[in-house]
Amino acid sequence: MQKFRIRLNFLFLLIIGILLLLLGLYFAKMLQTIYIDVLEDRLMKEARIISDDVLYGNLMEKPDALQQRMERFSREIGARITVTDRAGKVTSDTEHDPKTLPNHANRPEIRAALESGAGQSIRYSATLNYDMLYVAVPLKKEQNIEGIVRVSIKITRVQETVRNLWVSLVGVLVLTLVVFGFISTRITKSITQPIEEITHVARGITHKKFKNRIRTNAKGEIGQLAQAINFMALSLEQQMSAIQENEKRLESILNNMFSGMILVSDSRRIVMMNAAAEQLLGYEAKDSLGHIHTEIGKSSGLSQLIDRCLETGEKIREEIHVYYPEEHIIDANLGAYTNEEGEIKGIIVLLHDITAIRRLEKMRSEFVANVSHELKTPITSIKGFTETLLDGALEDPEISRSFLEIINEESDRLNRLITDILDLSKIEQKKMPLKVEEIDLSQLIKETVRIVREEARAKNIAIYLPAEKDITLEGDRDRMQQIVLNLVSNAIHYTPDNGEVTITLREPDEKSVEMVIADTGIGIPAEHLPRIFERFYRVDKARSRESGGTGLGLAIVKHLIESHHGMIHVESEEGRGTTFKIILPKYQTSRFPA
Repeated sequence: MQKFRIRLNFLFLLIIGILLLLLGLYFAKMLQTIYIDVLEDRLMKEARIISDDVLYGNLMEKPDALQQRMERFSREIGARITVTDRAGKVTSDTEHDPKTLPNHANRPEIRAALESGAGQSIRYSATLNYDMLYVAVPLKKEQNIEGIVRVSIKITRVQETVRNLWVSLVGVLVLTLVVFGFISTRITKSITQPIEEITHVARGITHKKFKNRIRTNAKGEIGQLAQAINFMALSLEQQMSAIQENEKRLESILNNMFSGMILVSDSRRIVMMNAAAEQLLGYEAKDSLGHIHTEIGKSSGLSQLIDRCLETGEKIREEIHVYYPEEHIIDANLGAYTNEEGEIKGIIVLLHDITAIRRLEKMRSEFVANVSHELKTPITSIKGFTETLLDGALEDPEISRSFLEIINEESDRLNRLITDILDLSKIEQKKMPLKVEEIDLSQLIKETVRIVREEARAKNIAIYLPAEKDITLEGDRDRMQQIVLNLVSNAIHYTPDNGEVTITLREPDEKSVEMVIADTGIGIPAEHLPRIFERFYRVDKARSRESGGTGLGLAIVKHLIESHHGMIHVESEEGRGTTFKIILPKYQTSRFPA
């Protein structure tokens, strides 16, 4: 603050010094101009008096008398007098021998006198070697110019006067600066002292000393600033107290959560981590905070998800495997948080340990798979014997065929059931990798509908296909066909005769495709809607069995859609039909069209 006071004093003194200097220059120039104008006027009057005297005494014809007369005038007025004839030849000069002087016809003051009746100039005299002020008037006799009288004086007098003025100005300037320096010191002290106190309190606030207050009697804007700083300190004290309390609450909540939580900034650095995340990922928060997540993480899958979420800003939920410090299956949920301008400032990562859940599901899937494999062998045998019997092995062909057909139908049903169970088990265990290729979805729907066309004709059900439009996406062709086939087959099975099934396609945005399969069937009661995608769940068990369903079709459809990173939604009203809405991404990778 001392430096500020010195700078303020210096600024004041500099301003007043510049003002005094400018005023001095202005007055010096003005005085010089006025002095020269007065001097020119005086010399002009004296020159006219001399010219009248020369003409009155007819001295142009008396060179000696003229010279004596001019020397007398020169002594009286203290100036140099020069007389020339009309051609510029010097006839008399009070400083030099006229015979030694050159012709003066080209002198500017003489030319001006001949042209306008009077002439003056300030210039350097080559004869006298200093600046001179020259005034010239013509010698007129009855409108005839007989010669020129020129009176000149040293300009150094004017310069000496201006120099004396500058000496006075410098003295006044120094005295003014001293007086004003004393005054400005007092003024700046009265200004800077409250500012020093304000600065002291503000620095204390930056060091979390919120109890400091400014005590000053300053008025005006500085007083208002002091009051504002005091109010800010009080507000910050209250806010920091609330923030500290909230931080303790948040810390307590985070540390008592069973789910792991990580906060990653937009610079990809870890800024927060709770105890559950430390346990899941195998590294401590104190060693991780401030580091880029890829530097300390031992899970490349989680790092890829974090980068993807930061780049796209989309919500992500995926399962990842972590093998350090021990193997875990983690349900990772990532979401971006933004500022008021919508810019991504970081992401929140929630980690749920689902190892035990997945282990139980795997055991159940493996159990179903094992049972299915065990059942497949006797079913195959039964089917073989049935075919033999149907070839005429029994004595009563009619009755035997009736029973054998029933056995054959049940064998087919069991075979379909086992196939569906195996497919579902493989899908859940991710043992059926997608063969991703570009699919023309409109064409695929048409090809799939041909499979069930006869079944629809038998019930006189109209199937409306999507309009002719090229809509493509990336996916597994066989799995996509399985999805469409299951949903269309269900729509036909549960739609009475003379009903309708409508399939529509649209692109809600450049990244996704929406497929809607709607029917005018019996519909699904509202209480059953949340469970229709569960395996073996049947709304109408008798009708499902009559249609040959296994109860696994919708479960398979749901898993296949999710394996394509899509979503399925159902809307239904009992007695009025059902609508399945499927949303699939156009691309199975993170790339999007430019």
